Amino acid sequence: MKIRHGDVALITGSSRGLGRHIALALAGRGMNVVLAARSQDGLDTVAAQVRAATGVTVSTVVVDLADRTQAASLVQRATEVAGPVDVLVNNAGIESTCQPEEAELDDLGAMTDVNLLAPMLLTRTVLPSMIERGRGHVVNVSSMAGLVVSPYEEPYSATKAGLIAYTRALRMTAQDRGWNLSASVICPGFMADEEGMYADMQSEFGASAPRSVGDMPAGAVGKAVVDAVEKDLPDVLVMPGAPRVFALASIATPRLFERIARSANLGAPFRTVAEQRSAQRKAGS
Repeated sequence: MKIRHGDVALITGSSRGLGRHIALALAGRGMNVVLAARSQDGLDTVAAQVRAATGVTVSTVVVDLADRTQAASLVQRATEVAGPVDVLVNNAGIESTCQPEEAELDDLGAMTDVNLLAPMLLTRTVLPSMIERGRGHVVNVSSMAGLVVSPYEEPYSATKAGLIAYTRALRMTAQDRGWNLSASVICPGFMADEEGMYADMQSEFGASAPRSVGDMPAGAVGKAVVDAVEKDLPDVLVMPGAPRVFALASIATPRLFERIARSANLGAPFRTVAEQRSAQRKAGS
């Protein structure tokens, strides 16, 4: 889909981290953006940055995507303030790295609601308008963890893998029904940024990406989203090099991949977080 000046993008999880970079990238192409997240203060900060950098119209909507009623009404609220949504970016996500036997029911429910159910609900509510207008694109931000699973992140990996499958199926449905709209899934790895999940792991727990994997600028995700929309890309793996090899190996030769993962100590950062969270939980009980 060719992005046109004045098109509208709705971006969830846009009060910090990757959402900010995605908003800047789409606004840089002339799109008006609706930023959605739980924190009004965070939204206001990002909105001011986007306006200053691009001059587009920026709207904000406070929403808790763990609340299904709020998730189901978000597209309507965005349309009321900005007009029909041309690009929906399901970027919001939460993680809860922990030892699996200690996973809390509320954490499991919240991750499923925010990471997987909310994108499906938002897509369901934006599709009728896109179909009627014959134009639109849905971008789901998954993770390399949905392709190359991470230890101590079973629910996160599962929800992100589900988002990849949902996007692939949606593309096939659109093609089968002749809709002039499409969908893409973005799979970032460790993103170097001043804020976000990986930055939180580093600052709170001292966990860093394995040397064999590394990280890359978070701004790369913004470019990936623009390319996915304009080039109608199905899957976009943002991390180059080793992670792509790991993804292929995990599918083609799972047992070999497990040996590679152990040898490369790929689980180290997640083990560090899980062990520290377990200790904190026991100290607080």
